[in-house]
Amino acid sequence: MNLAAYRLISRALSPAYRVYLWRLGRKNIAFKNGREQRWGRFGSHPPKAGVIWVHAASVGEVRAAHSLIDRLVFDGRSLYITTNTPTGLETLARRYRGTVEYGYAPVDVPGAVERFVDALSPAAAVFIELEIWPNRLDTLARRSVSVALINARLSAASLKRYQRLGALIKQSLRGLTCLCAQTEEDAQRFSELLGSDGPDNVRPDNVPVPKRHIHITGNLKFDQPVDARQAEAGIRLRAFIGEERPVWVAASIRQGESELIRQAHQMVLEAFPDALLIAVPRHPERFQWPADGADGSGEVWDRHVLNASDLNDSIALDRSTRVLLGDTMGEMTRYLSAGDLAFVGGSLVPVGGHNPLEPAALGKPILMGPFVTNCQQIDALLGRCAGRIRVETAADLAQSVTMLLRDRHFLEQTGRNAQTLIEAHRGASERTLDILERCVLPPLRTPRADH
Repeated sequence: MNLAAYRLISRALSPAYRVYLWRLGRKNIAFKNGREQRWGRFGSHPPKAGVIWVHAASVGEVRAAHSLIDRLVFDGRSLYITTNTPTGLETLARRYRGTVEYGYAPVDVPGAVERFVDALSPAAAVFIELEIWPNRLDTLARRSVSVALINARLSAASLKRYQRLGALIKQSLRGLTCLCAQTEEDAQRFSELLGSDGPDNVRPDNVPVPKRHIHITGNLKFDQPVDARQAEAGIRLRAFIGEERPVWVAASIRQGESELIRQAHQMVLEAFPDALLIAVPRHPERFQWPADGADGSGEVWDRHVLNASDLNDSIALDRSTRVLLGDTMGEMTRYLSAGDLAFVGGSLVPVGGHNPLEPAALGKPILMGPFVTNCQQIDALLGRCAGRIRVETAADLAQSVTMLLRDRHFLEQTGRNAQTLIEAHRGASERTLDILERCVLPPLRTPRADH
């Protein structure tokens, strides 16, 4: 497939995209808001023109970019930040409301993208991780807008998948001004995808050779700041739970692995009858805790499950509560801070695993399943520094949780190992910002202040 064919196909699929967004709105009312903006229409509230367009697909990418975005804002850059999901938008609103403009990105249909870019008239565009949308990139290239793909990662499986698309990806990426890859392996795969000779850490001016566009800057997620207010709230939550109670957190769990988590916690309770599990779903709005009654009704177990949204001073969290279900948005740091250790979800089922760096930054021991394609580099680094324990089954998970809770010295040392790794790998934001200023961003009106 080439770019011309993709444009025709995506234009023909416009009605299907509209139906898809309508169905999402039926399931989740948050998808109804901003629906017209996804088609490049801003109504009576057009964005400020001439800004830097920053795109972060969802919550993970938004959080990863916090440090970099904060630097751009501090330097006085005018930004318009887009995301694809309501949770991503909510994350942006909590941190940047009143500071920068933000909204939904356009669907990758020629008319929608062109209307969006016409309204925004961006001075530059910065896309985070693997955001390769052909119409978006082509529209920006035809308007001579400098574009950077940062914190970019490309797995071996994704490389093969993109290569099967023929000329489409090469044609789409031809307008990139620079690409900042997370690792040497990512850079080599992008080089192979582009058909270039390999990455180069310095881009000479006015040399439009593909390999000169590729830089290795590290992973922005290592620079993700800890939310101090949420961490303090977690300390208060732990005091409410009881300092002496063993508490473990299952973070960003998927519906498909919830039964495994439930089974693991039942086994943990055999060793620690007063243990509490804080289960935090990846998508709280459509998550259901699995039933456990003898008749499958869940009545027996449900008496011991409490939603975090129901916590208040009038409801005691007594010893009969076995599971605290984290059904609130944007409070992962609070839950992690209240626990002794963390299992990171999406890894016991073939989802690819979620970001383990947030518990690592808090000094928590990390447990992960075998499915970690979304975070292979981080998982490997944590494994090498003994900051992460691999678990394959519910029994493995229960055994590891029990082992850590029994041996507090081992628990604390594993957590310190994870936290030390974070400190050792910081700096990607600074390196990325330096490259963006040299290659992509318009000059600052006033010299950048020292930080």
